[in-house]
Amino acid sequence: MLSKASTVDTNLYFICYFTLLCSSVLSNKAEIRLFLAKQKYNLVQLVNKAAVAFAQTDLKQSSNKLVKSFFSSPDPTTIKREAKPSNLAVHLRKISSYLSDIRIFNRLTESIKYMPWIIDEFALFNSLSSPVPKFDRFVNLLQALNCLVLELLENAGWLTDHNWVGTLDNNYWCIETYIWCSRVWGAYLLIEIVELIRRTPVSKWDRNWKIAFFKQAVQVPLVVHWSLYEGCLSPFWVGLCGSGASWWGFRDMWSSIDLS
Repeated sequence: MLSKASTVDTNLYFICYFTLLCSSVLSNKAEIRLFLAKQKYNLVQLVNKAAVAFAQTDLKQSSNKLVKSFFSSPDPTTIKREAKPSNLAVHLRKISSYLSDIRIFNRLTESIKYMPWIIDEFALFNSLSSPVPKFDRFVNLLQALNCLVLELLENAGWLTDHNWVGTLDNNYWCIETYIWCSRVWGAYLLIEIVELIRRTPVSKWDRNWKIAFFKQAVQVPLVVHWSLYEGCLSPFWVGLCGSGASWWGFRDMWSSIDLS
């Protein structure tokens, strides 16, 4: 689990977003409870209206005390509730932020590892004997270059964010490099989704293909969010999309371990 940067990142990827999701749920626990209570109240009112319309029976006036009490419950939005802040939510949010920082630090040397991949793809692109179509070889080379540029921009964002390098305005360059990193990531994802559809016949859209497609597609909202200066998603949706994208890799990695 700790021997390679990729397996470390697979673990931290899921834990990072899942802790953010849990933090968001705990922070909005009062609103979630109110929403569920309101839906229950609306359902109860609907059932009572149906009973009045079809059976001419007002369940609020039922002789059964339990039935009467259940259908006479007040609208939850009229009840004042004190929302207590969750200390656990604060801790989980900080853990998520710290793990995100560790993930980027863990990938500081990944750009070096992409060079053999790029060299191989470039050699295949120029090969006259390769059975792979020229356009497919171009896409493969483009994706390898995308990964390199993405990592270099992410590294620059992290280095300026932590003041490991000095510029006239580190905060400005940190934001700019992170945003352009996300936009390059978005281009990579878009190409991956298109190629996943283009290169796979419909007859072979099996469970594994659907999981692969889902993992790419669920990251699109994250790309849009991180590519905008003000963002567009709440922490809940960031955590949910990130958890959905990372769960399959996390599960497969742990299920591959022979604990016997």
